[in-house]
Amino acid sequence: MLDSIEVGVVSGSVLAAAATVLFFFGPRQRTRARSEVGGAQEVDLMVDGGYRPDRIVVRAGVPVKLNVLRTDRSACSEQIVLGDLGVSRTLPTGRVVTIDLPALTPGAYDFTCGMSMLRGRLIAEV
Repeated sequence: MLDSIEVGVVSGSVLAAAATVLFFFGPRQRTRARSEVGGAQEVDLMVDGGYRPDRIVVRAGVPVKLNVLRTDRSACSEQIVLGDLGVSRTLPTGRVVTIDLPALTPGAYDFTCGMSMLRGRLIAEV
């Protein structure tokens, strides 16, 4: 028969496993870019313990302005890297950094922190 400590350990382990699965495979926050005068799409991205939103949908074939605000002070979030696009920027805390991206072809473009621990995806749709 299990005593109360064993029940607590097993219950805690199950909850920790469920939280881990939800964190990595659960629903993602998703947003669409807004259009700006002049034809570029504009997206605001916050870096605070992760990317918010972590899924961004833009229209393929239209330039993108990505406005990144970092409020997180961890070393991991000091940089944003869009590897497929050859873009990397340093993100000072508390300042908006605007990244101008060219018109994208349809597809998915991952972005990460400099350590590849924080992850997000830019999705260009027709």
